[in-house]
Amino acid sequence: MQGTFQRSTTLHGLFEERVREVPGGIALELDGVRVTYGELDRRADGIAHHLRTEFDVRPDDRVAVVVRDPIGAVTAMLAILKAGGAYVPLDPDHPPAAVQAALDVSGAVAAVIDSSCASGLAFFGGGVFIVDVMGDGLEAPADGLEPAAGPSDLAYVMHTSGSTGRPKAVAVEHRAIVDTVIWRNRYYGFGPGRATLAIPRPFFDSSVADIFCALTSGSRLVLVSNERVTDRPHLLELIENRGISHFLITPALYRRLLDGVTGEAPASLQSVTVAGEGFGTELVAQHYDRFPHVQLYNEYGPSENAVCSTVHPLRASDTEVLIGSAIDNTYTLVMDEHGAPVGPGGTGELLLGGPRLARGYLGDPELTAEKFVEGVPAAGERRRFYRSGDFVRVHDNGALQFVGRRDRQVKIRGRRVELEHVAQRLTDDPAVDEAFVILAPGEPPRLLAFVVGPAAGDAERVRTAARDRLPAHMVPAAVLPVGELPLTRNGKVDQRALLALYEETLPRSGPSSTGLSSTEAPLLALWRELLPHAAITPEASLFELGGDSLTLMSLLEAAEKETGVRIDLTDVYGGFSLRRMAELIEQQQGSVA
Repeated sequence: MQGTFQRSTTLHGLFEERVREVPGGIALELDGVRVTYGELDRRADGIAHHLRTEFDVRPDDRVAVVVRDPIGAVTAMLAILKAGGAYVPLDPDHPPAAVQAALDVSGAVAAVIDSSCASGLAFFGGGVFIVDVMGDGLEAPADGLEPAAGPSDLAYVMHTSGSTGRPKAVAVEHRAIVDTVIWRNRYYGFGPGRATLAIPRPFFDSSVADIFCALTSGSRLVLVSNERVTDRPHLLELIENRGISHFLITPALYRRLLDGVTGEAPASLQSVTVAGEGFGTELVAQHYDRFPHVQLYNEYGPSENAVCSTVHPLRASDTEVLIGSAIDNTYTLVMDEHGAPVGPGGTGELLLGGPRLARGYLGDPELTAEKFVEGVPAAGERRRFYRSGDFVRVHDNGALQFVGRRDRQVKIRGRRVELEHVAQRLTDDPAVDEAFVILAPGEPPRLLAFVVGPAAGDAERVRTAARDRLPAHMVPAAVLPVGELPLTRNGKVDQRALLALYEETLPRSGPSSTGLSSTEAPLLALWRELLPHAAITPEASLFELGGDSLTLMSLLEAAEKETGVRIDLTDVYGGFSLRRMAELIEQQQGSVA
């Protein structure tokens, strides 16, 4: 542990320092629209003044952000911080029940939304500010806003999956995230003249580092519209033509991005950081094959320790992928099952300590006490630590290697999912007596649910109910009925037996093209290859069949190779089906003819 902890600074205070230094510098850029540091500051001040005067937002008050427009979302976050509150980013595409559950857990007193998201807050009792309707013309006092929040007040609340079926609300103070931001800016050399491509969306914890490292260093933040976050040609075009020097990305998405790289790396690109999931050396080799002069980093860190805890610079010659060593002001402690420290060569649970630790989980003191352990004697002195639940191996030089999870938590699209959370939501249906959820083998990662009860035979009903209660990435790709959950000799659910049941449902022969058009028939094979578990029909939505944004990317690329037609991602969200895909292809082929 090294470095000097910044005890007297807030996140928005760092931003305001950059405003004074580079008021005319470009802060945000999206599809040709550019916002300077001065303009962004004025917009945020106007909304912040409204939040204070109309909704009485004060330090530690939580204010939800449910905004689709990336520029509007960043402006809202800054405004909430300037008002003195803590922002709570929520996915505008989540079902209303999931949004309401997150609002309840966080205890939000107000919300900043755009008009397209109003239905998701139908039962919210706090103040609502509609940024695209009420945001123009707002002004703050001529002499500026008086500072409200201090370093020990909350900066933001990030939701993660919880084993009880309720989301966990991780409460992070300014002093914790400020320390992460200052370290990252120094480590990566962010500053004026640099540009970050912001790939993580605001409700994903890596976005905190992306957004605020740029805005507190004087860098330019190049935003991506929500529907194009997995549009490989679009991302590569931005990297090539918008002077991108750095971006942070999940391993799964980076693999697909690298598949499309054909030329040399842009001269502006200096480094890439992967985070959010484990990965192997094949990705490292692929990176250095495409971008031999661009440094690749692996960052590790849970929301509970302000996004980043360890880092490791990866090399083309690496035979193992390490998560590396603790960053400045972070303590790492690896303990065995008896609570004794683990030495080089050993494996144990990783505990994290230091001033970056979150305050805890809002509204859940028992879980906070379980995960945030006070006075760990093995630390050499009695310190507070967060029990990560991650098992790591200690290398001879002290560097750490991720081995696996202690509990039934997995990563889907770079986001933590407690399998018990999904199972609990499924059993909210009174016709589902029991549910057990596992991760299916293969890529991309997807969930399988095995259910017992009267509703078990109606898989589509169970999945429809799940879509009403869960974020899209947590909805099982397949629901399989079982008379009872099989058990091992030790009395635990037999996951191998469940996987065998799932494999029995996979088609044993090629897909039938009966009733399909001449365009649809060859496309069906592509859909079947990517969605082997799904009952594909011409009208069935890709996302309802268990596909996700990465499945969509792969599907469009395979279709382009098959037909020579490239489908624009902006045309496919909503009810994208096999039939809709065929129609788009026929339209383009007809226009060319």
